[in-house]
Amino acid sequence: MPDFDYVHSELAKPHVTLKLLWEEYVEECRRNSERFYMETQFRRYYHKHAKVHKATIRLEHKPALTLEVDWAGTRIAFFDEESGKPEEASLFVAVLPCTRIIYAEPFRDEKLPSWISGHVHAFQYLGGVPKTIVPDNLKCGVKRANFYEPDLNRTYQEMAAHYGTVILPARVRKPKDKPSAENAVLIASRKIIAGLRNVQILSFADLQRHVRSGLEQVNSAPLAGKSESRWTSFLAEEKDFLLPLPQSPYEPAEWGKAKVQPNCHVAYQRKFYSVPFEYLGEEVDVRATRQTVELFYHHQRIASHRRLWGKEGYSTVNEHMPPDKLFFADWNRDRFLGWAGKTGDCTRRVVEAILDRAAIEQQAYRSCFGVMSLGEKFGSRRLERASGILLSRTPSPSYGQLKSILEKNLDVTESEQDVSMVPVEAMKKSSGRGFRRGADYFGGRGHA
Repeated sequence: MPDFDYVHSELAKPHVTLKLLWEEYVEECRRNSERFYMETQFRRYYHKHAKVHKATIRLEHKPALTLEVDWAGTRIAFFDEESGKPEEASLFVAVLPCTRIIYAEPFRDEKLPSWISGHVHAFQYLGGVPKTIVPDNLKCGVKRANFYEPDLNRTYQEMAAHYGTVILPARVRKPKDKPSAENAVLIASRKIIAGLRNVQILSFADLQRHVRSGLEQVNSAPLAGKSESRWTSFLAEEKDFLLPLPQSPYEPAEWGKAKVQPNCHVAYQRKFYSVPFEYLGEEVDVRATRQTVELFYHHQRIASHRRLWGKEGYSTVNEHMPPDKLFFADWNRDRFLGWAGKTGDCTRRVVEAILDRAAIEQQAYRSCFGVMSLGEKFGSRRLERASGILLSRTPSPSYGQLKSILEKNLDVTESEQDVSMVPVEAMKKSSGRGFRRGADYFGGRGHA
């Protein structure tokens, strides 16, 4: 009788087939002048051996080779805990075809962060990583479907690299490329989603608990015609073949582009992060997670910052700032104050306060340029008067407060309204006769 324990262990190796093992068995029998089984008998005895020893038959799928992933087509209803309104969740489903172990998790949407989190949580649930991942051609993960050179989302590729696995998208409208995922989705739909159809789920956390419970029932139930379950088969036949988990889980990242501003910072979601002054005016790539913001130039990281949340506006590394002689080539504190002094003492005090308040002086340059733009738009006279009003209200004036006073015309008297309603830049564009529209035209006095 062939050594079917050896056959079973060899089938776990890449590219090894039952036919190849039968051919090797025949060759060995011939060398030893022994009789041998025909291929059909060999296969039948192997199936019997696997069944008796409660082993997963390894004919089509190698252990830990592939994880098939998809979204279930049917959504799950629940009530939002804050608004009390009915919502629907999507079910992420992953399956290892060899032992058919399933992972499922609900998400509020099918966007990229949810898609990535589903993978990360599936790896944690399984305690390891498969060698390849076969997804459907979802837009969030696959930007351009192509059998030979699929264009993958950058974050999706980055996640795969973090875990040492490879993404092989299924062909468009080819469900046979991921039959196990299709079957797992069907099982999850019947055993989990359908089982919740008459359950009133009062929060998303409640939904997560129901899905976890249903998942454990699916994986612990005996397989058809067998005494073992998906979970016991997985532990015995597949888990040890998974790649090890990295030391820390992948943290989803967002990518974007930004231009380095004159103050040696880039703007990302209304926060500002410094970059070495050598990159002034260059376009850089921004990689942001919940914890960090990294900046890259031609694929080389040039800066890394703790991500800012709340009221914090700037993250500045002193070494990123240029030496004094290179401050913005032309702009520095003295030049800003010199310009403001020509406008008036109040404007100078506002600009000085803005500069003094910044932890790093260059952080304030953007606001100083903003004050200058207000002078261009509304005129020096109004800017000086608005600066005086602002200084009477607060010891910490800002560009935003100054802009608000000017836009709301809080610096002008009623007799000046007709003129002041039109910004200086608009008056410059009018005819040489100085034609101006008054308050009546803009819905001011006497306008019904």
